[in-house]
Amino acid sequence: MKRSTIPLTVVMVVAMVVSTFQLFTIAVLASDIIEEFSLSRGDIGWLGAANTGVGAVLAPRLGRLTDYLGPKLSTVLVFATSGVGIALTGAASSFLMLIIASFICGIPQGWSNSATNKLIAVRLNADERGLVIGFKQSGVQLAIFLAGLGMPAFGANWQSGLVGIGFACIVAGGIAWIMLGADTHRRPAPVASDDGIVSKEPLPAFVYQVTAYALLLGLAAGGIGRFLPLFANERLGFSVAAAGAVVAFQGIVGILARLIWGRAAESSIPLRRSLFVMAIGGTCAIGMLLAAETVGGWILYPLAVLQAFTLSAWNVVANLAMIKSVPSQLSGRATGVMMLAFLAGLTISSPLVGWIIDATGSYQIAWWTMLVFAVLGAGSVGREIPARRSSR
Repeated sequence: MKRSTIPLTVVMVVAMVVSTFQLFTIAVLASDIIEEFSLSRGDIGWLGAANTGVGAVLAPRLGRLTDYLGPKLSTVLVFATSGVGIALTGAASSFLMLIIASFICGIPQGWSNSATNKLIAVRLNADERGLVIGFKQSGVQLAIFLAGLGMPAFGANWQSGLVGIGFACIVAGGIAWIMLGADTHRRPAPVASDDGIVSKEPLPAFVYQVTAYALLLGLAAGGIGRFLPLFANERLGFSVAAAGAVVAFQGIVGILARLIWGRAAESSIPLRRSLFVMAIGGTCAIGMLLAAETVGGWILYPLAVLQAFTLSAWNVVANLAMIKSVPSQLSGRATGVMMLAFLAGLTISSPLVGWIIDATGSYQIAWWTMLVFAVLGAGSVGREIPARRSSR
C-alpha cells in the first residue's frame, strides 16, 4: 500500500466501524437490554430490524446521493449520523427510544458502503483497490471486536459509555474531513454527460445477480449475528463477557479474513467462484452451530473462524465487484442496490429468528432456517458473472 493512501484507508476503516457499531452492541448486550427494559427476544430482533430496515430502504437513495454530493461529504455525514444514533442509544430510557436510535443508526448503515466505495473508485487506481477494500471492510470486523470486548467491560455503565462513544464519533467526523484533504468532486448536471458523475445508464445484469446473493446471505448471516451471543449465554452457559469474547475473537479473525479475500479476489480467484465458496463455507459454519448444544461451547471458536472467512467476509468480494465491474460514475448506485438487498435480508432474519425462538423455545429451528438461506445463496451464483473493468 502506498503511503499516500494510508490516511484515506484509515478514514474508511473508522467509517465502517462507527456505522455498524450500534448493531453489534445490541447483540452483545442483548441479555442486559432484555433485563433493563423488560424485553423479549423478539424485541431484540426488532431493534436490529429497525437499524437494517432503514438502511435497506435508504441504501439506493443514499447511493445516488453519494454520486451527487461526492464521497468526502458523504463519508463525514456517515460519522455524524452514527454519532447521533449511538449517543441516543445510550441515552434511551424506553424501548421506543431504542427503536428511534436504531432508526437513526440505520442511515449510516445504508450509506457507509456507497460513500467509501465511491472514495475508492474516484481516488485509487485499479491495482490498489483490492487490498484497500479488504482493509476498509475489515472495519466491520473491528466494530465486532470492539463491541464484543469493550461493551461488557462497561458493566452497568454501558449506557453512559455509548453516549461518550457517540460524541467521539462526531468528533472523528471532523477529523476525517481534514484527513481527506481537498475535494475534487463536481456536482453533476441532472443528465449525465460523457464525463459526468451520475448516469441514468442501466446497471449490468451481474449487479442484480450479486444483489440476489446479498439478500440470501443477509438472511443467513443476520439471525446468527444478532442472536449468537444470546445463544451462548442462554444455551451454552457463557457469561455476557465470555459470549462477548467469542464475538471479539471472530472480529479479530474477520479482519485477517477480509484482507486475505480482498487480495485473493483482486489478483487470482474469480469473483463468482469466491462468492460460491463463501456461501458453501457458510453452510458448514451453520452446521457447526447446529451441533453446539450437543458437543459443547468450545465449538464456537472454530465456528467463529469459519464464519469470519465466509458469512462475514463475502461483502469484500461483492463490494470489489461493484467497483471493478461498473463505470466509476455508477459505483454509488450499484453499491446502493446491493446494500438494499443485503440489509433487507438482515432486517427480515433478525425478528424472524427472535420470533422462532420465542415461539418454539428452541434455537435449532432458527439455525436450520438460516442453513437453507445459505444453500440458496450458493445456488444463486451458480453461473458465471460477466464483469468488465471500468475506466476512470
